[in-house]
Amino acid sequence: MADDLIGTTIAGKYRIDSFTLSSENGDLYAATHVLTERPIGLRVLPKVRSSQRDAATRFFDSARASAKFLHPNALNIADFGTDENGNSYAVCDDVKGGTLKATILRDGQMTVATVVEIAKQVAAALAEAHTAGIVHQNLTAENVLLAEQSDGSVTSKVFDFATPNAIERSGDVIEASATDFAYLAPEQCAGGEVADARGDVYSLGVIIYEMLAGVVPFTGEKPTDVMLKQIEEPPAPLSVFRTDVDPGFEKIFLKAMSKNPEMRQQSAREFYDELAAYSGDGSTASAAASGGNFWRTAFMVLIGVAALASALIYATSVQRTEPTTVLQPDANGLPVQPINPATGIEEQALASMPTYATDSLDGQPLTAPDSLPGGDNYNPWATGVPPPGAPPQYIPPGGQLYTIDPNNPSQFMPNEGGVILVPIPANTNTNVKPTPSPRSSGSNTNTAPAETPAPTRSATPRQTPSPKPPASRPPANSPADDGEGEPSGS
Repeated sequence: MADDLIGTTIAGKYRIDSFTLSSENGDLYAATHVLTERPIGLRVLPKVRSSQRDAATRFFDSARASAKFLHPNALNIADFGTDENGNSYAVCDDVKGGTLKATILRDGQMTVATVVEIAKQVAAALAEAHTAGIVHQNLTAENVLLAEQSDGSVTSKVFDFATPNAIERSGDVIEASATDFAYLAPEQCAGGEVADARGDVYSLGVIIYEMLAGVVPFTGEKPTDVMLKQIEEPPAPLSVFRTDVDPGFEKIFLKAMSKNPEMRQQSAREFYDELAAYSGDGSTASAAASGGNFWRTAFMVLIGVAALASALIYATSVQRTEPTTVLQPDANGLPVQPINPATGIEEQALASMPTYATDSLDGQPLTAPDSLPGGDNYNPWATGVPPPGAPPQYIPPGGQLYTIDPNNPSQFMPNEGGVILVPIPANTNTNVKPTPSPRSSGSNTNTAPAETPAPTRSATPRQTPSPKPPASRPPANSPADDGEGEPSGS
């Protein structure tokens, strides 16, 4: 336990006198330097945790980062190491007091003047650390000390610089506590960006909100509930908790709590400058810096806009002109004149029909009985002559008429001897290869396909024998040699 080290000497020169507080990154004691008799503060990592490699690494990384700069509002580290008994320690400033978190839990809401002063001191320490290239990464109300001074004033001391946040420390969100994510920036809750100076600005904005309201803006039963609220939901209006906060001061820390990092103060130094411009009594030292005269400025702008609008309306009404509209004739246009003047008689007759509005879907006619279509009783076919635009009358086709004999089906190809010879050109493609017939789906696959019969040539029409030329008469003294008749002249 923590009380077990009281009265012991660490590293042979640091005597532990009393216990101050415990934190995730080691316990803080009030101690005395044995050789100089000076009061000091001593951070000691318990032996149980010193054996854990990750815990010891985080302890020395934080001590090494804090030793790189000095600031009155930071817990400065003068020395660190491990003694012969295995105690990991870090020598720091002598502090008497408790954490900011404990003060809020004990006293509740703080005055605006106290909140502004603490916020300025924390922002100044962060600005110095950022200048040295150190980002806190895990700023909460639990690692801000309120050190009591001899004159009764309170000084803020920020410690545990460069410590991993809850996600990096646990490695699993489910195993972490929901309160560990109450100060974490939305971009870190989403896991998309590495912690930077703007993440520290967001955490300080949450701390200011907590000091004024008495509670953190986002809570939940599970870590994922708080993380989702950090990413998506705006904080509850501060007017729910109190009404004495100046709008100018509220504008400063609400800007620091913007979900988008680009919309916040881009550095702790900028945050400090805005807080320094605001005085702790609720007034503004600079209207442009703090925005305390916002409503007055807005009211003046509204009056100016109204005056300008009135002047424009008056000038328009006084100098109103009504120019005469003259239609220019079209030089290339043609005059258009209706055939008959519009009398409205036909429309009136249609409207007076008793069955005009009946529904044709119910089988009722849309026109009056014994009236012609069109509603004006005009029949364009009454003269017996087709009206202009009507289609021509039907004219049957002319020509010679043929009657087919039922006993002879064709007059153009008579039946000769019961056989009709149709002349078909001979097939000149003699290189056609037989093609197997396609198999049917239900046929046996083992059966060989039948050969395709060779194509039958078309019958060639019988040629008409050409007449032979008449035989020349043989000489009188020579017999005829045709072999068919007697020799002439016998």
